[in-house]
Amino acid sequence: MSARQYVSFAADLAAVLLVIWQLISMRRLPGENTPQRAYFHRLSVVTLIISVLYLLKAYADIQIGGLVPEDFGMLSEADLKAWYAAAVLAWLVDIFLTVVFLFMWITLMCWTLFEDREYLRRRFWVGFMPLIVSAVFTCVCIPLALMSEQGYYVFLVALVVFYIVRTLYFLLSLWLLREYKRQNEYLRFFNPWFFFIPVFAGWVIEDVTGWDFSALGSAIGVVLIYISITRVQRYMDMETEFYNMDFVNFLKGLARKKKYDPHSAMIFMPDSPEERKAFSGILRSQLPKDCEPILCGDGRVVVLTNARHRGPLAMVIEDVQALYEIKADSVLKKKTETAEEFMERVL
Repeated sequence: MSARQYVSFAADLAAVLLVIWQLISMRRLPGENTPQRAYFHRLSVVTLIISVLYLLKAYADIQIGGLVPEDFGMLSEADLKAWYAAAVLAWLVDIFLTVVFLFMWITLMCWTLFEDREYLRRRFWVGFMPLIVSAVFTCVCIPLALMSEQGYYVFLVALVVFYIVRTLYFLLSLWLLREYKRQNEYLRFFNPWFFFIPVFAGWVIEDVTGWDFSALGSAIGVVLIYISITRVQRYMDMETEFYNMDFVNFLKGLARKKKYDPHSAMIFMPDSPEERKAFSGILRSQLPKDCEPILCGDGRVVVLTNARHRGPLAMVIEDVQALYEIKADSVLKKKTETAEEFMERVL
């Protein structure tokens, strides 16, 4: 065994174990099975399949004594044909699954950033067509790579097609990210670069050196984005799903960086913990996405907003009170107050 085979096998095994750990961690998360969690679970399962196939390819490579694309269609030893077929099959299916992997990543981005699961369906040619083309090429290339003496050239054609498709999906991801940042000042509890950097670093290392780091890079990217998303759990009151007081320090940090500047607040005053729990779902359903409902130590629920006048606040309060009888008030930030001073005053 060469150093490349040792390291590749170890990297693929680490990827499998890493994704299994993450799937187990996801099952232990409190709360409901939201669409975002369901999408992320599917992405993780695809990552696990990719990692297992890479592990199979690495093991088959060891049994054969080394396999490169130039060997496609040329291996004749009968006792090695099964391992050869397994290696070629895993290799090509994995390349296709990286396209599926990116497609599912874009779907997750659409939901997380815009809560829009229909984006790719509305733009069929951009979203689904590259995936369909990749699937067709995979079905055609596998038997040709296995049985034809020209299997290497078939593999090269497939590789070029997959590179083009992966590049299209990567550019689409960056476009979605730019569109979100154009409409919003910052990303909260979701850092796409935690995904992009390890995933594409793993692919580049494998493409340049031939060492199998693609699966490990993908696994690390998925785990890091999972940690980024679930970071919100530490700032949540699990009973009401309002933010807790630790979240105030997080917001103050954003305010110091000029990334957060609330201009008003709504204050709701439930009489008891039971009333607070019953009222929480109603309030969350009536709030715009950019509002911050924070559960204070004295039982008040303070909702920080960007509204500069009392009119929009009064409308939201009326809508909430129409569904649930509760005492409420609103506060505007003074012209001389900083964001931190305003939060100190209302919280």
